[in-house]
Amino acid sequence: MNKLVRLCFSILFFLSVDAVAQVPFSIEIEPVAAQNLPGLHSFAFAQSGSKWLFVGGRTNGLHGFSTNDNFNIEHANDYVTVFDTSTWMVYVSPLNILPPAIADPLRSTNMQYAHIGDYLYMFGGFGWDSTINRFRTFDVVSAIHVNNTITAVMNATSLTPHIRQIVDTNFQVCGGELLVVNNECVLFFGHNFGGRYSDPPQPTFTQTYSHHVKRFTVLDDGITFSFQNLAQQTDTNVFHRRDLNVGPVVHPDGSFGAVAYSGVFQKTVNWPHLYPITFNTQTGAQIDSTFEQKTNNYTCGLLPVFDSVQGTMFTVLFGGMGLYYNDTNTNQFVFDSLVPFISDVSVVVHDAQNTWTQVLMPIRMPALQGSNMKFVPVSDAPHYANEVVKLREVNGRTLAGYLVGGITASGLNNMPSVANDTVYRVYLTPNNVLLGNPEVRKDNWKVFPDPATEVIYVKPINQVTGNIRIELIDMRGTVVRQKQVASQQNATISIAVQDLPAGEYIIRIITEKEIQSQALRIVH
Repeated sequence: MNKLVRLCFSILFFLSVDAVAQVPFSIEIEPVAAQNLPGLHSFAFAQSGSKWLFVGGRTNGLHGFSTNDNFNIEHANDYVTVFDTSTWMVYVSPLNILPPAIADPLRSTNMQYAHIGDYLYMFGGFGWDSTINRFRTFDVVSAIHVNNTITAVMNATSLTPHIRQIVDTNFQVCGGELLVVNNECVLFFGHNFGGRYSDPPQPTFTQTYSHHVKRFTVLDDGITFSFQNLAQQTDTNVFHRRDLNVGPVVHPDGSFGAVAYSGVFQKTVNWPHLYPITFNTQTGAQIDSTFEQKTNNYTCGLLPVFDSVQGTMFTVLFGGMGLYYNDTNTNQFVFDSLVPFISDVSVVVHDAQNTWTQVLMPIRMPALQGSNMKFVPVSDAPHYANEVVKLREVNGRTLAGYLVGGITASGLNNMPSVANDTVYRVYLTPNNVLLGNPEVRKDNWKVFPDPATEVIYVKPINQVTGNIRIELIDMRGTVVRQKQVASQQNATISIAVQDLPAGEYIIRIITEKEIQSQALRIVH
């Protein structure tokens, strides 16, 4: 990560929230009540069932800006770590018992990685090489057997039998992103950085951007592994990127692809790139200069969602760092050339007509955090093979996944910052009114009065069994009231609304057999 910026100024822009209605779902973020979780960021990651596996990364916050305080060795993650999310127990296995040539690449930060079959493959990464006594970007590719490594960490047995490494200079890169698209590995951008970083620049480091989108497949028989069908697409301007988000997408025709969102730095100015780059296996990578992504420009948590009826792709971006941020005191967008830490949650919308929009959501991250955070999907949420959520199959409020790791800052452009040690649940609730779902019915409940002033009453017309959830939703898709009750026959349920702003709302009644939604007004 690099926040090297020569200029510093701010500009205010009026913030429009009209586009919020384009997002037919709401998002909730809830902390997990777990103790003693380590703070980590910029790690490689794999999951197996309820177990999460972490390798590499950093245990402090944002790197410093002089040769004396950046990427210090003591803050490199010196453990292979396992979270058991069924109990939130943490298990660690030290790397310092391994030979340095094996351990050093596994301690590195900002590796590119992919979990394919039984193995977590980790490419490159930046860190201290104790054999040459210098910071560098490694040209090492590591393959770790995920399940065997998790078992070894939890049982405190040797990691050595489960680690294989090769040297391949094609992958001497850090800060890029690796995604598997249609069984093909695609490595987006990154750079080869060596030495100690400093700002203002001193002759203490070298830096060469990759400028490539590399495509290849993995050949692995469990004993040796290699890469075949290596091809690359090059652009020395548009592909001059790193520390970005790359997420899976579903196209309107149902095919899979990827989009690279933003990233740093532009070749002529130290600001993020604003144009997205789309990728599919037929046409490769293509820039779309018709859209500018204003915020959430650095690596952050990413939740992909697809509406198969409208053919629209939604990518939720959680916090991080942005060239613009929303000032909640003035309700205006602020341009900040220092690319500060932000707490904004936004959605990049790409519809079937190839129109892009970025929508600011009404929720925010719990703090100035999200940078280098990882979104971990859950298998129970309906999703495609590429982990994009199937919006039309989500039934009510659903756990979509978790946000883990990342950096928490003390101020927009302030130091110090720390590695986040809180895990957050992320819930997704479809807005069935905006979606126009055919399951919506209006024959079992009476809602009155309309308009309402102080209280809304909900009364069942027929016998209802099972739990009942009632949600009151404003026109931005935000659930502003929620009540859950046991089965009712003739009892009337009341919801106080005297403190809510006057306006149009949707009330949604969800049972085990139906969803009833209807519009109503609140007046005062």
